[in-house]
Amino acid sequence: MNHGISQIINNLKTANIAGKDKTTLGFSKFRKSILDKLSDLGFIGVIKVTGTAPIQYIEVGLLYDAENKPKIAGVQQLSKYSRRVYGSYREAHQVKNGYGALLVSTPKGVLTDREVRAQKIGGEFLFKIW
Repeated sequence: MNHGISQIINNLKTANIAGKDKTTLGFSKFRKSILDKLSDLGFIGVIKVTGTAPIQYIEVGLLYDAENKPKIAGVQQLSKYSRRVYGSYREAHQVKNGYGALLVSTPKGVLTDREVRAQKIGGEFLFKIW
């Protein structure tokens, strides 16, 4: 599961550095839920699932500001394959004074730090993005 997280982070960072308009990832429901959350937060653009049932891909549109700087300035992975990081809603602090987000995998799906604090549930801290 966390291998998919590192692949998402690396794909988004390298595609942004290269100045690409979109990037493609292998499909999984977990990856799509993470990318949907990032799209809702405004870090990435449109997400489109392509292909047929056994072999599917996710096309991710990348966003840039007026100066052609990527919307994603930095990403820090917290949970890794070798070390999982779990926490309660009390430990889900703001990232960059609210300009970033902490994504948390909970029993209710992938949520941001704000949603976790509002619903008072904990989970696995996936990564910080700003």
